Amino acid sequence: MTGAALPQPAMPFGTALRWTALLVIALVGLTGVQQWVNGSGLAGVAADKAQATPRGWAPQTYADTLQALDREVIRGEARLVANAGSWAAHEALASALHARGQLTGSHEDLAAAFDQAETARRFAPDRGGPVLARAVIALSLHRNAIAAEEVARIPGYAFPAPVGDVAEAEAILGDVALYRGDYPQSLAHYRRSAELQPGLGSSVRLADWHRHHGDFAAARRLLDDAIDAPEATPWARAALLLQRGAIDLQTGDWDAAEALIARADTVFPGWWLARAHLGQMAAVRGDYAGAEQLYRTAMEGAERPSVMDALAAVLAAQGQHSAADAIAQRAGELWKARAVSHPAAYADHAFEAFLAEGDTAGAFRLAALNFRTRPYGDSRIGLARASAAQGRDRPARAILEQLDASGWRSAEQYRVLAEVCGRLDDTACVSRARRSALAISARTFDPRAKLLFFSNH
Repeated sequence: MTGAALPQPAMPFGTALRWTALLVIALVGLTGVQQWVNGSGLAGVAADKAQATPRGWAPQTYADTLQALDREVIRGEARLVANAGSWAAHEALASALHARGQLTGSHEDLAAAFDQAETARRFAPDRGGPVLARAVIALSLHRNAIAAEEVARIPGYAFPAPVGDVAEAEAILGDVALYRGDYPQSLAHYRRSAELQPGLGSSVRLADWHRHHGDFAAARRLLDDAIDAPEATPWARAALLLQRGAIDLQTGDWDAAEALIARADTVFPGWWLARAHLGQMAAVRGDYAGAEQLYRTAMEGAERPSVMDALAAVLAAQGQHSAADAIAQRAGELWKARAVSHPAAYADHAFEAFLAEGDTAGAFRLAALNFRTRPYGDSRIGLARASAAQGRDRPARAILEQLDASGWRSAEQYRVLAEVCGRLDDTACVSRARRSALAISARTFDPRAKLLFFSNH
């Protein structure tokens, strides 16, 4: 025999797909902050997640991953036909639909996953059932109370929960705390999760926390380590590269961001989300034709309103105003319809649609709903923008100053504060806000930043 190493066990395919799917929740525009979950005991996409696979084994492209998930959904549907009253069968289908929805950005899959998870809970015992599956899916649709309700069941399990489940529950509680604006409590949960089970999930959650608090160097270090981790699948690595690029984007290093996004496109070929990110980078370089082509490629096979909004901006920049208006109108219709069916999940996106149309009352209503659902940094900025759009600059300023006092840091919050203080004729406030914004990103007030639609706040 030669000295070649034998394949080493890696996380099972289904588990890898599950946490990879969660890794991209923020990137597909469903949440404002990452839902990072590492592999643990949740019933996932694979039929037998206990079987180890060779290190690095996973679909290598977007098309292959989608094909694999299509098969898992079909298998899940077949299991459900044979076991209609089984909570586990409903949970398995929910997990497969959720993973596919995260891959493709399909609202329909995500909504169906939530419905299946709810059905699984109705069939399940109180001291068990689809605890982590339902929590994770609920988080992706901003139903944070459901997530907290589910993980509260873990201490009451009939048998002691695996350490991975406990670690994941701590991480989910950290997410819930972050969304309610309790950042110290969020950090405590994330650190406890990392102590219980170190890994990619812990790294990316902690990176996200540090990014939102202005420690971009710490966030970069954590993500750089995660990107190089051997257990990362191609889809996971591409998602990590996009998130790492987002930090450079938010801090004004557009060239570095574009290089990382290009790596993501190479690592996981065919992913619409990487193509959309490349499209916006082409747009800020003035390559509108290239941006348009990339956006149209990213829209193939689905109506993706986030990409449609970006395409409309590029068409308008080229003087194609009629085409831009038509696409923006259709994107707005999609956002509004989703906000009707799943208001908690899509209030922030539909708010932007109302604001673009000049419906400030509708925009404020949705921004207020988003804030009530998740009173954290991004929703506070949205509420301030909606208040300012109605001419209520003093309340908008108060919201932003409260956010600053909480420790949240982003160029966007200070840009909006500078605009608000300018209308209030408070030059000292304008000066302070502009300094704070420019300290984070020298490109904060660059007009081209309006062409950035993905991962820029």
